[in-house]
Amino acid sequence: MQVFYRDFLGTEIRDRLTKGLLGRIFDCVINPANGEVVALYVNRDKNLLLPTVDITRYVKGVIWVETPEALATVDEIVRINEIIQLKTLILSTKVFTVSRAYLGEVIDYQLETNGWILTRLSVAKKILGVATDKKLINSAQIVRIAPTEITVRDAAVRVKGKVRRALTLTELSETSASFKLDE
Repeated sequence: MQVFYRDFLGTEIRDRLTKGLLGRIFDCVINPANGEVVALYVNRDKNLLLPTVDITRYVKGVIWVETPEALATVDEIVRINEIIQLKTLILSTKVFTVSRAYLGEVIDYQLETNGWILTRLSVAKKILGVATDKKLINSAQIVRIAPTEITVRDAAVRVKGKVRRALTLTELSETSASFKLDE
């Protein structure tokens, strides 16, 4: 199931044993190297996490886990803590093409809950706080996610400032399609 980040915030987390409420989603931890959602923040203080590998189901706006022990503190999970230390955010990050054309800021993004992966960016330019020129960008177009910006492939070739032709599929495949961690 695909869900936008803003619709996903506040989603309940329940354990299958007691069906009790364990918390609500406040944010996501996304690995910038591959776009994988590795964990979900469970409280406002962002010190309690739910690793996505411990999620058994996501159905009707509820995340189910086997037991309350699925929740852990940030310090308990070394691999996720290392990703958090990169301080890479998706929301409000500026988006540029490889040729450095400014596309706008990320105003929302879409997740695939079956594989817990980033699937799309919703990008818009803001003028006086109002989102304009909105675009949906497929995650396959992402070249790099860095702490301060996201770089995506160009969709057309610019010659002397004017778009002359769209790239062919061969040209697109020759560009880097994998995420690269900006070090």
